[in-house]
Amino acid sequence: MKCREILAVASEYAPLSLSEAMVKTGMYDNSGLIIENDEQIKKILIALDLTTACVNYAIRGGYNLIITHHPAIYSPVTSLELTKNRPLTLAATNGIAVISMHLNLDIARRGIDYCFADGLGGKQQKILTLFQGENGYGRSFAIEKNTLESYAEKVKKVFSTDNVMIFGGRQREIKKVVSFCGAGCDIPEVRLAEKENADLIVSADMKHHVITDALDRGICVLQITHYASENYGMKVFASYIKGKLKGTEVVYFNSVGY
Repeated sequence: MKCREILAVASEYAPLSLSEAMVKTGMYDNSGLIIENDEQIKKILIALDLTTACVNYAIRGGYNLIITHHPAIYSPVTSLELTKNRPLTLAATNGIAVISMHLNLDIARRGIDYCFADGLGGKQQKILTLFQGENGYGRSFAIEKNTLESYAEKVKKVFSTDNVMIFGGRQREIKKVVSFCGAGCDIPEVRLAEKENADLIVSADMKHHVITDALDRGICVLQITHYASENYGMKVFASYIKGKLKGTEVVYFNSVGY
């Protein structure tokens, strides 16, 4: 298969039209084919980000396609550093194709936002903001009754991270959770959590004024890292690709987690 054919397979899981729908709301994205080669794809590396370590791993292992979550080119490129080992030029000069699946994979029916909530214990989830049918962002769900402190310990284990910050009473009873993968929680999302009568918001990269607003409204906050909140679901997506492309080697690249 060639990279465009593999993009079509990936798009069955997370249609690129979902990114287009998000862009229409005023967001920005650059999902799809970032670097194209004309070769048969022999081996695929999947990672959250296109880093130098990721590309070097691909070069050493003979992978000629990398699929990332975060776009390998996000803002417009005005120059390239051909003399330095930068990931984009390393991939291009070594004939490695790159596909990125960003906002479309975030909001897909079984995408990264869904997987984040699932890992947090959300077995029956309500989507807070819908885009195109059953796709959407932000999840509300009930969990087995926990204290905030004990729930945080469970989150650390599931998402393989010690970097979790707790805001609110550690012995507060938590029964209703609202979650947003990545950096998607701002003031409007706090309002959604309040409407859901949530005891806790779980997200990443939350700003000071957003956390204080949540606490002022009686909602605790558990802040996980951006990497941990999305790496979990990206591994699920990698398993899907591996299952669909049985004749092609598919490997997940774990960056240095945090």
